[in-house]
Formats: sequence, C-alpha cells, structure tokens
Amino acid sequence: MARIMVVDDEEKVALGIAEILRREGYRVATFTSAMTAIKTLELVGDVDLILTDIRMPAVDGTELLNFAVNRSKPIPVIVFTGYGDVEMAVRVMKLGASDFLCKPISREELLIRVKQVLEKKRLAEEVNNLKRRLETSEAFFSIVGRSKAMQEVYELINAVADTDTTVLIRGETGTGKELVARAIHCAGHRRDKPFVAINCTALQHTLLESELFGHEKGAFTGAYALKKGKLEEAQEGTVFLDEIGDTSSEIQAKLLRVLQEREFERLGGNRPIKLRARIIAATNRDLEEAVRAGRFREDLYYRLNVIPIHIPPLREREEDILLLANHFLNVFKKRYNREIEGFSPSAVEQLLEYKWPGNVRELMNAIERTVLITQKRWIMKIAGLGSTEGPVNIYTDLPGKLPFLKARELAIQELEKTYLIHYMREEKGRIKKVAERMGVSVRTVSRQLKRYGLDKRFFKD
Repeated sequence: MARIMVVDDEEKVALGIAEILRREGYRVATFTSAMTAIKTLELVGDVDLILTDIRMPAVDGTELLNFAVNRSKPIPVIVFTGYGDVEMAVRVMKLGASDFLCKPISREELLIRVKQVLEKKRLAEEVNNLKRRLETSEAFFSIVGRSKAMQEVYELINAVADTDTTVLIRGETGTGKELVARAIHCAGHRRDKPFVAINCTALQHTLLESELFGHEKGAFTGAYALKKGKLEEAQEGTVFLDEIGDTSSEIQAKLLRVLQEREFERLGGNRPIKLRARIIAATNRDLEEAVRAGRFREDLYYRLNVIPIHIPPLREREEDILLLANHFLNVFKKRYNREIEGFSPSAVEQLLEYKWPGNVRELMNAIERTVLITQKRWIMKIAGLGSTEGPVNIYTDLPGKLPFLKARELAIQELEKTYLIHYMREEKGRIKKVAERMGVSVRTVSRQLKRYGLDKRFFKD
C-alpha cells in the first residue's frame, strides 16, 4: 500500500488526517515540522505522497514542496490551504503541487484527492517504464530489434552478464553474434575491462595458436620477441572466439584445457599463466552434427555450451526488418550526407518480401548501397537484391508450411497493408480521411503506418 507523509504544525490535525488514511489501508507517518520531514526524507529516501500544510512557523510548506518536487525522483504533494486563500493555492500549484485542499478538510474529499494523485503517479511510472522497455527493445547495446525472439535474447544477455559462465552464441552468418557478445560484456561487471575478439577462421592453425596463447622469444623462426596472446591481453575482460566450430583438433584440445584448468602457457614457454578473462564463443556451424562426425570434440562442446544463446535469422523476425532498415537508413544518410525522407511503399514491400539469406549484415549492406545511389527524396527500390518471391497463395501454398494461426495473421497483415496503401494514395496522405474510409480510428491508421514503415508525407507528393 502507498506510503504517505502528513505534515502539519497542529499535531491534532495531522493525527486526524493520518487516522482517516490508515483506515483505508495507507501507511502513514506524521510530522509537525517541515524541516523534520525534509531530514527524514533525506534519510529514508522515498515516499509515495506528501500532504502538508502550507503555513507553518519557521520552515513553511513551500520549502518542503520545493524539496519534494525537485528531487531526481519527484514526490507528489497535496497542500492544505485556508478557505479564501486562492492566491496561495495558485502559487503552490505553480511551484509544482499536485493538488490542494481547503481547511477544514472533509474525509470524502481527502480520500478522493489522495486516490486521484496516487493514480496519476502510478500511470506516470507505467509510462516511464514503458518508454524504458521500448528503448531497450529497439536498441539494446547497439542491437536493434523488438521482436519476441530478440526480447528473449535480451533477457538471456541480462541473465548471464554479471556471471563468469562460458556462453556459446549460435546463429547464421550475419545475424550479429559479435554484437551479442559485446552486449554481454558491456552489461556486466567486466564492462570497463578489455573486450578482445578473434576470428578463428581468419588465421591458419599456427598463427591462431600464437594469437590465442602468445609466444616466448625464440619459440619458432621469426619469434624475435615475447608476444602476449589474446587470452593474456584480455586481462579480467572478455575473449570472444568467433567461429569456434572451424578450429583444428589441436586448438580444440588446448582450449579444452584452458576452460578446465583456467590456465595456459605461451608457445615455447612452460610457465602457467592464469586465465582471468571470460570466454564467449560463437559459431554458425551445427556443432552437434560436427561432434557426431568427429570434427569437433564432444568434451569441448559441453564446456562451451553451458549457456547457449540462439540468434534467430532475420527471416524469422519479420517485424524487425523495417526497424533495422530505418535504423541503417538514418546511419548512412548522415554518413554520406544524403537528404532521403524514407522508403516508398514499393520499397517497403521489397524489404518485407525478400528472404535475407545474409541476415542483418546483408540488409545493412543493401541499405548502404541504396543510399549511395539514390538521388531522390524517397527510396523507390532497394538496390542489388535478388529476385523476390511473388505473393503467397494462402489457399494452396501455406497449409503444411505454416500453422493456421500464423498464416491467418500474415494474411490479415497483407490485407491491412494493401488497403492502407491504396487509401493513403487516393486520399494523398490525409489520415483522417483514410480512417473514415477504412472504418477505423485515426490512431489505428497512425499505428499501421508506423508498423509498415510508411510516411504520410510520401503520399502527399
């Protein structure tokens, strides 16, 4: 139940108000001095509501009001004023009071005003929480996406960020595995330590071994000086081993020992070096199949697969495509100084129909390429895409491929988008007219435009 502070220099009045509120289930503390109330707040930190008299000796209620509403987390305040003191009531409302009550205070009016102010506070907190969730869901440590699948990825990132557990990130090429690894690093207690990434497919076996573990002077021909490896350079930070499924059996054996013993030696050395970094690995390979085929060590697989995080391909999170496309459009039009308003309906359809085999990386490259060659205000066509599939025949093609509810949802969305674009063209972007013709509210049309990445300004032209 809400915690309320009642402040009045007349103790009898404060106790009377407190009794009324306690009978309604509120937790109430009473004070006869504004200064005492301020000092208590400094110690306690927070309450849900303050009820205070405005005219009190020494420190009056306006000082308490100023203190409450100017905190980093403001507290709503209801002020008591005398009958006929309209000027004072206006002044305290300008100072930030949530409401005022005239003395003598009736029980009914007191409870109504308290309930109203607390409800406004609750709604404001819900809005702020929603804004934070939306901000998180659309751009989580540089990862853009608000689909249900990506929300699950974000939850896993938050769950493992402050642990030292080994994480294995799975996903197709171009899905953003390194971004997820960096998000885990940045969200945890290692955020101020080094993040060291190494692509296991980019180097030959001997070079990869030297990169990972380092080498002593004279360890091999050309080793003219001591070199620290990535595992050592990372210190208490994070080592990201990308495409670990492509490593040789020798490297796998050494990595297994590192994970088991938490130590390693430089090439040509025999002094054990403690591993202080966290290991995050990633692969686009089917490791289970690689284990069965003998290409990947089973014991290393289990050491790595403590916390698996699967990043879904872009084709499985269609709702993120336009969000990502607009994100990349904003990035590249600033980079290349292009005055581009957005995507035309035909470009939006092209974005949504294409299957994006190269995932987010392919989408990013396509938008960059399109921004570079587009000379108009609106992008009419996405440059360089392969041929897109035609519209799906929902009566003959989908059964057996998609569950009925998912197919119905896609069909409804396609119908909704078709009518929306049609009426927006006919009404030249006048949302109110479109809403009337579709038989929905203006708010619904605005929401649909946002969902499909459409801008009403395009249709005015």
